[in-house]
Amino acid sequence: MKATVKGRFEGDKATAATTLAVPAAGDLRFKASATEAAFANGPSLRGLTLTLEKPGAFLIDLKPHNQDARFQFMNSALVLDKRVSLTYTHSTSLAPAPAPAAAPPSRTALDCSVTFDPANKVNFSHSLGSGGCRVKYTYAHGVDRLTTIEPLFDTNKNAWEFAVTRKFQGGDAVKGTYHASTKLLGLEWSRDSKAGGSFKVATTFDLSDQSKAPKLIAESTWNYEI
Repeated sequence: MKATVKGRFEGDKATAATTLAVPAAGDLRFKASATEAAFANGPSLRGLTLTLEKPGAFLIDLKPHNQDARFQFMNSALVLDKRVSLTYTHSTSLAPAPAPAAAPPSRTALDCSVTFDPANKVNFSHSLGSGGCRVKYTYAHGVDRLTTIEPLFDTNKNAWEFAVTRKFQGGDAVKGTYHASTKLLGLEWSRDSKAGGSFKVATTFDLSDQSKAPKLIAESTWNYEI
């Protein structure tokens, strides 16, 4: 059994979450995740998520508190010597809607990625009913693929997003992002520890209103074998 504990500090707000993963029959895996909401006022179902998954095939999430459910199915195949991966995600609520209220809306998303070679990949994402899609190109530069450049275009917002990541020996990585629609500039430093954990510090600048103070986020993750 594997356990993951994550702590997050954002401004004056601190949160925590834990996940337990237990192997099931065959390749199946069962996970239970809980945030601090599950223990804030005594044990409760708030913040609890139950997951049954088969990596690379399907995933089912259920939140017992409000009966929100998410179904995800994945598959991939070689098409003209290119790896094509498809992901179908459907989110809905299993709770009956009280009359005369309408049933809660369902959300369905389709994701397709085409890997041309180890350095070049294109990803298409579309939410049904949105009328648009997000197209992202990923380029990994160099023999060791340590630098990754990811331009993205959102047809709904008619705007670009950019991300550049540079990895270093020892597990360190630096990432910069920019969202043209919101004029948000993000900088992030992360480190993966050989001891089974990771640490991340990120800050966001609102270039549309320079009077706003940058938002600072710190996050730590620890992995344990039980």
